Amino acid sequence: MPTLPDWAIQVLQVVVILAVAPLITGIIARVEAVIQQRKGPRILQPYFDIFKLLQKETVLPEPAGPVFRAAPYVSFAAYATVPLLIPVLTTFGLPLGYMADFFGVGLILALASWVVSIAAVDSGSPYAQLGSSRLRSFGAFNEPTVIFVTFVLALTTHTDLPYAFGATIRSATVEVIRPSHLLMIAAFFMMVLNETGRIPVENHGGTLEFGQIEEGRVAEHSGPGLAFLRWGSSVKQFLLFTILMNVLVSPWGMAQSGHLDAVLMAIGLLFCKALLVGAAVVVIESSFAKLRLYKIPEFTVASFMFAVLAVVIFLFEPAYGDLHLTVFGAASTITAVIVLLLEYGLLRSQDVWEQLRLYALGSAVVAALAFATAATGHGDSSLYALGAVTIGLKALLFPLGIRFILRRLDAEPRVPTSIGVASSILLAIVLSCFAFIVLRPIHIGAEAALPLSALPIAVAGVLVAFLLMVLRPYAPSQLLGFLVLENAVTVASLVIAPGLPIILALLLLFDVLVGVLVFVVLVQYLAVERTAVRTDVLNRLTG
Repeated sequence: MPTLPDWAIQVLQVVVILAVAPLITGIIARVEAVIQQRKGPRILQPYFDIFKLLQKETVLPEPAGPVFRAAPYVSFAAYATVPLLIPVLTTFGLPLGYMADFFGVGLILALASWVVSIAAVDSGSPYAQLGSSRLRSFGAFNEPTVIFVTFVLALTTHTDLPYAFGATIRSATVEVIRPSHLLMIAAFFMMVLNETGRIPVENHGGTLEFGQIEEGRVAEHSGPGLAFLRWGSSVKQFLLFTILMNVLVSPWGMAQSGHLDAVLMAIGLLFCKALLVGAAVVVIESSFAKLRLYKIPEFTVASFMFAVLAVVIFLFEPAYGDLHLTVFGAASTITAVIVLLLEYGLLRSQDVWEQLRLYALGSAVVAALAFATAATGHGDSSLYALGAVTIGLKALLFPLGIRFILRRLDAEPRVPTSIGVASSILLAIVLSCFAFIVLRPIHIGAEAALPLSALPIAVAGVLVAFLLMVLRPYAPSQLLGFLVLENAVTVASLVIAPGLPIILALLLLFDVLVGVLVFVVLVQYLAVERTAVRTDVLNRLTG
């Protein structure tokens, strides 16, 4: 196979990003329509729209000046510059690959968005100006997240160059599953959802509240200008997906040389990685209840909190003995982080139905850890039975039973809280940092055999579960806090002593079952009125 020169691969990176980006957008839109039981657009519809707009005449608003005319092309040129600076197809730096770090790439992306916002102001349209104002206001919350994500990158590799960080992960795969890195990935992914207009607020392509952000600021554009804006939006989304996968999550599968076959394989794998991120986006947009507009700052602040927590955990996480990546270590750490993040979701959510779904998901993740522990030889085959019981009871029976009881009582689905959501998340972050500080000097058993990176996260999950029970004076939420506490304890026990007898785990499940039965008695038979579901009202029924 022929070998491509570096400059040709660099040009090919730009071509691939520009050519494939509308296809990714079309696939996401099509899959969302299928899930929502709509016919939806064709997969190639973004290409047809761009081609149609390129052939149309440009109609300018009367107040529009040169800024309005030039903005779509300047924005598109900025997006086309980014593939020259990030690892798209190769693991080695290309001629311009080291010309900018993460901050440089962020500034270029910010320039593209800023130019379009200025054009909205220049159009003179109040609708476009409203979209521009909202975008700039909400976008300001993303800047601290980018800074702290870059801090984690710099602390890990002593540089914030994208190619250097990818090389660090490939040389030490264990870096991928460190709690600080996983939390940093979560923060960056939430920022990607915000930057691409994928936060579940109304609908991505709607014309209501969220449309006044993304669609509103480009409403006055037409013809080729609108075509480049639509194209640039797809390119921006694909670029962020590429940075997430090729730099932070999975910097493997790229070409290590200029051979044509290796480059072509890298293109195919890049497309598959983008589809994986797109699948996660589809699940989020189709599964979670739509937020109101004023909830966007809470979402962006939560991503910033995760980035701050990642920095603090990096500073206080213990020196691990598992210098090589094992399946058990990876499963334990990833499970512990997912359970902790779901607990943060429980703190954020004020809807009991969403809390039940989050708890069921966390229980399924804990069951998967039990299966992985048995499959890797760190526990006996009885853990398979534990995983099956966990799925049957905690992932299916308990959530469905609690939902049935609350619906039968016609209980209020909104969960009251003692303090605000932001304050609750902040307290949870403080408790998580406390867990890492306290457990930093602790060494248990043979360090090489235990994934000590998961232990502080599991203990943090226990503390956050207690916080959930304290702050929510609502019987279902306190029961869920108790159940989530058992999930965190199970993760900690599987990390510290995966070989414990199965009878101990079953006894813990029996305690949980007793707790659920007590909840049924209190709520089903004592809660005559709807307000009696609150624990402060239940307290009046005593003595």
